[in-house]
Amino acid sequence: MSERWQGRSQVPGRKRLPMRAGWMERTPRAWRVAAVTFISTAVVYGLSAGGYFGRSADFAARKMSTIMVSAGFRVARVTIEGQNRVGNQEIMRALKLDSSVSTLGFETTAAQKRLEKLPLIRRARVMRLLPSQLHVVIEERVPYAIWQHKSALSLVDQDGTVLEKLKDGARPNLPLVVGAGAAENARDLLNELARWPQVKAKVQAAIRVADRRWNLKLANGLEIRLPEENIARALKKVAELDRTQKILSGDAVAVDLRLSDRVTIRLGKEAAPRRDSAFTASPGKIRHPGQDA
Repeated sequence: MSERWQGRSQVPGRKRLPMRAGWMERTPRAWRVAAVTFISTAVVYGLSAGGYFGRSADFAARKMSTIMVSAGFRVARVTIEGQNRVGNQEIMRALKLDSSVSTLGFETTAAQKRLEKLPLIRRARVMRLLPSQLHVVIEERVPYAIWQHKSALSLVDQDGTVLEKLKDGARPNLPLVVGAGAAENARDLLNELARWPQVKAKVQAAIRVADRRWNLKLANGLEIRLPEENIARALKKVAELDRTQKILSGDAVAVDLRLSDRVTIRLGKEAAPRRDSAFTASPGKIRHPGQDA
């Protein structure tokens, strides 16, 4: 009588051997976790080092930008607020716009940093106005003085930042500061001079000496040598002497205020004969300069 087998058939006389455990089953759990972690890390590192992640992200970003542009989110208009001296082309180059850039995907922070690297721009802000506009707000640097360094003339702002080189013959009505360090230190001096307009009006140039102090050159050739410190007190003294003795328009060629306890005035060669003649009058009579004999 034939035998009937329930379930899976089996050849009579042959033993069914259990399956041999793999290496994962024979390895302790902690070592298995460590092995999987190591392999996964190696795979991720390999993909990253090969640039697959970066290329995939770039491809996805470009694809998304194309979709957004097709949907109408394309930068079609740029408006600029606060523009005076900086040119349109400089601003557009800094924005780095092209037809593939969407309004939503435009990196405003990076654009602001590029704009603020332009010499004429102090601060910038870029805003998206959906669906298709960028609005740029800039604060320009204002020309404050003309800086002469060696033979070159440049416009500088109050911080000493060079805005642009002056072309031959161009001379804006701004104070002239000369020498190394003059541009960076001009603001403090010019602020003090503004308190004494009768002195400032006669100053032709402010010359920085060894980047420590200033000499003021007046239009009539007079040189005022200021101290390293306490410029305010020195300028006040100059204004007082000009009010009482007219030293800024007299025979002096140099007024030295470098020492805090004295003022040294040097007269020109033309003034010597007049000075000497004041003491050559007859005994008992002294003639002062300018007085009739």
